[in-house]
Amino acid sequence: MKTLARLTRDDIRSLEIAVNKAACARQAMRPNAIPPYAPAQAVDKYFREALFAYADAEYLQDYFWRDMAGKYGVKQTSLQVNFNTNELFIAE
Repeated sequence: MKTLARLTRDDIRSLEIAVNKAACARQAMRPNAIPPYAPAQAVDKYFREALFAYADAEYLQDYFWRDMAGKYGVKQTSLQVNFNTNELFIAE
């Protein structure tokens, strides 16, 4: 494990928000997230919005990792964050 940097509070907050949004959207996409008696049109709209929310969250996460990889000149897939220490590191 090689530490690249201690991330700023803004960097950590951006990643935390994206991760939280993705987790919430995944929960919203569960089949039992909406009552079975809900009108079909409402169900369709609900799941469409949940899917868009998930896509947005995934984009935010991908953007964060691309930005960090570019900033430190490393492969995006090897990066990880320690949220306890706010350190960005390469998993070896």
